[in-house]
Amino acid sequence: MASDRVRRMLRTLVVAAVGAAGAVAATRGLYATAVLAALIAVWTAALDLVDTRPQRPVPPPPVLVSPGEEERRRLTAYLDLSPAPLVALDDGRLHVVNRAARHLLGANDRVVDPPEGLVAALSDTRPGRTATIDIGRDTNVRSFALATGDLALAGRMTRIGALIDIDAELKGAEAAALRDLVQVLSHEIVNALTPIASLAETAVAMLDDPDPALPQVRDAILTVARRAASLHRFGESYRALAKLPAPVPERLSVTPFVSDLEALFVTRWPTIAFSTDLREAPAHMHADPDQLTAAIWAVLQNAAEALHDTLDPSVTLAIRAQVGQTLVTMTDNGPGIPVGNQADIFRPFFTTKKEGSGVGLALARQILRGHNGDLTLAHSSAGATRFESMVPSIAVG
Repeated sequence: MASDRVRRMLRTLVVAAVGAAGAVAATRGLYATAVLAALIAVWTAALDLVDTRPQRPVPPPPVLVSPGEEERRRLTAYLDLSPAPLVALDDGRLHVVNRAARHLLGANDRVVDPPEGLVAALSDTRPGRTATIDIGRDTNVRSFALATGDLALAGRMTRIGALIDIDAELKGAEAAALRDLVQVLSHEIVNALTPIASLAETAVAMLDDPDPALPQVRDAILTVARRAASLHRFGESYRALAKLPAPVPERLSVTPFVSDLEALFVTRWPTIAFSTDLREAPAHMHADPDQLTAAIWAVLQNAAEALHDTLDPSVTLAIRAQVGQTLVTMTDNGPGIPVGNQADIFRPFFTTKKEGSGVGLALARQILRGHNGDLTLAHSSAGATRFESMVPSIAVG
């Protein structure tokens, strides 16, 4: 810069003038003045060296960040790493929380036009429960599982929701279910129609005979009628399984509920010993009484039919209270379910019985799952088969 050059020129002149003055003083014997002139020259030269030395850049003043702001930034960075879109419902207003949610819902903060049903699902799904919701437009619609939690922020409760993309899993499950359904329906219908068609042709051929054997024609037609009736029952069973209505849960007293089941069982199978264990049972369950009766009765019937060749056959129904739910256990001392069949017993229309429809256990599991519970095969071996079902003890959201 020009000012720096001028300053260096002035210092050079000062050093020259002081040096000359020192020399004159020394020749005249003014040694003190000569020493002072030399010190001034050295000091001026030193200043010049300091100015010409490369200067270190002065760091900018530090940006003061409060501990709370630093934690907020760190949390935001962590949340943005989550692949699951996170949303927040605060006083009826929907906000996006992380990058994935901003991308999914097309908003930077508040979602002005939320997807249909999302706000209602967030409000109605209690923490610890999940719901399924579809998000998207036109043909670009995906299915998400919604899990929720509540946080106290700034003195107010805020509902947080995580949207987990399950579209691929649902489509895969639907395709597998469709394949199983087509396989079952084709198997059952073809198996039923083949003898019907064959016997019908036989009966027609007999009637074409000038002197038909009427007893044989009658037998053939009766067989056709029986097979047609069997096919009709299959159709009704499938319709019952496919159109099971939603349960209407109510407060259900356990003791009279079990007493009714016991009376039904003893009347239907008087030769099978039936016992109950209610020592740890709750006073009430929360369930649809008709549907729960049908579900447990299907398992009891399955157990009774498996005991036809068992000495001293017995069935036990036990109910036990657990945290937030009730465990219903049904045990028999039959021959057990073969290991190769255990994975299929809940598949609709799978049966090893000559007169069985294969719907009972599948329908029972569907009923229990409709109650936010489940039905499982807990154990099966020769002399001991145990089914367990879970039923909520209280109403669930």
